[in-house]
Amino acid sequence: MEFVTIAGVKVPVLPHSEKFPVFPSSLVETDSVKQTLQKILYPMLEGMPVLLVGDAGVGKNALIYYINSLRKQPTLRFSFNEDTLPEDLIGSYRILLDGKGFTWSNGPLTNALSEGLSFVADEMNLCAPNIIKRFSSVYESNYLDLLEGSGERVKGKTGFWFIGTQNPSEGFEGRKPLPFDITKHFAVVYVDPYSPDEMFFILKKLYPMLSEEVLQQIIRISLESEKRIKSGEIGKGDLEKYHFNLRTLQKYCNRLVLFGAKDKTVSVREALYLFEEPFRKKEDKEKQRELIESEFGGAVKLVPTKGYVQNSTIFWNDKEIKTWDEKKTISLLSKYPTPEPILHFLDQVFTAIQSKENILIEYREDQDPQEFLPLFTELTGIEIESVMLSKGMHTSDVVGALKPTEEGNIESVTWVDGPLTRAIRKGNIILISGLESAGAELVEKMNMLTDDARSLTLPPESGEYLPIKLTDTSVVFGMKSFRASKSVTTISRAFRNRFTPILFPELEDVNVLQEILEFFLPEGVLPRSLTRFHLKAKELSEKRTIGSANLMPYRFGIANLLKWKNHIYRYNQTDVKDIAIRGGKIYYTNQIADPKERKELERLLEGFLSGVEVVSTLFEEIEEKKKTFTTESGLNRKNWWDPELHKRDPLTGVAKKLNSGEETKRGIEINTPETGGGTKEGPDAWYGQDTQGNQGQGEPQGGGGAWGYRTEELYKQFLKKRRLLWDYSIMVGLTEFKSVFGKELEEVELNLEQLFDPEIDIHRMYKNEGSRVDARKYISYKSGRGDTKIFDKTTIEKNDEKLKGVEVTFLVSKCRRIFNFEYSIAMLSALLVSLHILNEHDIKTSVHTFCDIKNSKDTVDIFHLKSAEEDYTPEKEEEVFGALCKNWHGDSIPEYQVLSNCERYFSPDAQTKIIVILSDFRGQRAKTYIEDELASFDTRKMKEAVLKNEEKNYVFLGVGLGSRYIAEHVFHDSLQITADNFYSMPNLIGAEIARLVQIHHSLRQ
Repeated sequence: MEFVTIAGVKVPVLPHSEKFPVFPSSLVETDSVKQTLQKILYPMLEGMPVLLVGDAGVGKNALIYYINSLRKQPTLRFSFNEDTLPEDLIGSYRILLDGKGFTWSNGPLTNALSEGLSFVADEMNLCAPNIIKRFSSVYESNYLDLLEGSGERVKGKTGFWFIGTQNPSEGFEGRKPLPFDITKHFAVVYVDPYSPDEMFFILKKLYPMLSEEVLQQIIRISLESEKRIKSGEIGKGDLEKYHFNLRTLQKYCNRLVLFGAKDKTVSVREALYLFEEPFRKKEDKEKQRELIESEFGGAVKLVPTKGYVQNSTIFWNDKEIKTWDEKKTISLLSKYPTPEPILHFLDQVFTAIQSKENILIEYREDQDPQEFLPLFTELTGIEIESVMLSKGMHTSDVVGALKPTEEGNIESVTWVDGPLTRAIRKGNIILISGLESAGAELVEKMNMLTDDARSLTLPPESGEYLPIKLTDTSVVFGMKSFRASKSVTTISRAFRNRFTPILFPELEDVNVLQEILEFFLPEGVLPRSLTRFHLKAKELSEKRTIGSANLMPYRFGIANLLKWKNHIYRYNQTDVKDIAIRGGKIYYTNQIADPKERKELERLLEGFLSGVEVVSTLFEEIEEKKKTFTTESGLNRKNWWDPELHKRDPLTGVAKKLNSGEETKRGIEINTPETGGGTKEGPDAWYGQDTQGNQGQGEPQGGGGAWGYRTEELYKQFLKKRRLLWDYSIMVGLTEFKSVFGKELEEVELNLEQLFDPEIDIHRMYKNEGSRVDARKYISYKSGRGDTKIFDKTTIEKNDEKLKGVEVTFLVSKCRRIFNFEYSIAMLSALLVSLHILNEHDIKTSVHTFCDIKNSKDTVDIFHLKSAEEDYTPEKEEEVFGALCKNWHGDSIPEYQVLSNCERYFSPDAQTKIIVILSDFRGQRAKTYIEDELASFDTRKMKEAVLKNEEKNYVFLGVGLGSRYIAEHVFHDSLQITADNFYSMPNLIGAEIARLVQIHHSLRQ
């Protein structure tokens, strides 16, 4: 038997069928890659399935392709998504071309088993677990029963290997980790990101023609950019997730090889295109530009744009792109205005096309590039195929399905390609729109199409077992608008990473808009008047001067202005002013709901157009302008860069951060009053260097605890420098708090939101009408044993009603003993995150704090910050935050006292009642030894209260604060927050609440 050595492991080379593809791989064996390969290979040799988990772009599929390319083993890969069904993997019947019989077509999983191939279940965690369990016998026992077909058992032939991949649920929307009852059958391997040294080693190996200095510069830029994103320095507040990794670096290196490996201008330009241009905010772009220019030694003077078409080639500066229809290309370039922002946009698009990259065009909702679409999608002269996605579409609508051969004739059916499949076969330009609305279940189906494999696996009923591949002429364009809110779906970070994002310019500058209009209309008063009114209407709507009573502001985008121009152009008459006013009403004022506001805007419209009537020759000039659209053989546009604006001195230092958050992170100014115990809680309440102040874990014995710095010396310095305050308060507002911790809160919210997503429900339905024929139903009908309900109308839905009746109450011990900066900030973060996510999923919440506020030793004070019936509005968030920041000077009380009459915390409609209680659970008086704490009267009463309420179907989550692990002895479900993990408190509490909701609410359905 032939063997090959991979990462020091001897691996057999097995015979296989040559009809299946062996994907090439250019993976470079670094130290960490070798370690990862060994983690994969040993389980493989033992016949164990492997699950690869890792961030986007770390090379999970590349590792498998590399192993199999060396051992000459074909790989069958299937991209999982939410509408994946068992027959997609296992197989189905299809009708023969002559319509006289049927044959069974294996799915990719069945083919891999029977042929002894590797099967990659890509993005396996996107599929519903109950679907994955249909083929559990494959990863458990290496066989599959063809229940959908003949019923025979297919055993895995020697060489069969099952590999699953998944992105981590953290940072990836739409992802849930696979449950343990599935992963326990896999060898789980986490694929780590590359270190800077490994990145350099890999790039040097792949691109030996590039200088080491340039490689080191771009690696530093990439790492610093990723660091800034994670810290919130850039991209903060954006609802799209930016990501730079080795895949981005390889794009950069490919471009340098294409356009000039030794040209500094190219090095800077491509760094700007990949690391500055994707950002939406001006301040983010400026920071990235400063970073790039500092690395490359200052600004570089870029050459002006020059383009022309000759010998079936588009020459655009240093780019050369083949066109298959020269006349069409020239015609398109001469029919569209190309002001500076459009030229800059086109240069980025042409760069990506020549580099054979997938292109993601992103745009603001009111800056839809639809009017300019042919200018960048049809320039190569290749036919374009539009794939329009939407929520509710099935994969078959895009890929293809079995359909009747003649309309209304049920005698024969055949496979019909969907638009995506049709475009791949023809080598067309593929334009995929609606990515933001389709959702993961449809978009992720195209994973394999948009990565290095550049192919698509068709369902078994197509009769094709080999993936169909993109041709060299095809370019994949994706179109999506910016995400406006978290409730709106978007593409995953993993899918985005397979594209080169290019922002369509925001055409709002008065000179740019006027230049666009003057391309179609005579220069002068008319374009100027249209532009000024457009910008004024836009300003009034954005400031809510008009539409203030509406929930959403009016939107006036570039499409309104161009359609207004088209109206004037189409209906041009001698009285141009009347035509212009009519067009302005059609595309602007008619949509205004308030009559007074509409009339006022119409008055402004007439005012802006008042100068048009004095131009008596305007009608003739417009008619003459129409005649000027002649075909040109070449193009010479003005510079899209103003060289003078980009001359600047190189950076010699680092700018000072304006909002570093140091003031908040430093701590708070406090002093503690006496509590009646034997020991004061002021400067003398320091119990030795081992206790680290109190930190929720000091041993006060007769007295209370104290918050302080970690050493006595630091504490004394702290007191000298600050005015002593007698109240326990966090001196920070919500705005300042979010400016420091906002990025972390957003990340936690993103990671936790998907945990509350309802499960996927798959409803099998068959109808007399439809667009997708189910082969098994058709066979039953043809044999006379079934009815005419042969059309598959299976629906895949999320049942949002599943969370109805869930309520969560937070009980917070707000006493000075457990008060310290770390726990207070963590508690605030946890509550803000949890309340936001629960509110987003329509789960009612309430918040209550408890203590002995006057230190009277005989009262229990409960403060109701939010009831279950109150909405969690921004005003309520501010109110809750303010209350939790102030007045932590109360004494502690026995926690069991707040658990009497728990129904007061919930609404009458509550079905699943979850109580999250946060405290140190040390009762009114803390003890020296934990044994005494656990045996104390307060702890015993607390256990009794919890058990009593659990019998009434209350669900408890005890969150213990400090190093005393008391909560786990009192509650069935608990967390312990210590000095080592307090920063993860929001994530820990949110995830645990989600788990409790899923467990206990499901039991009551």
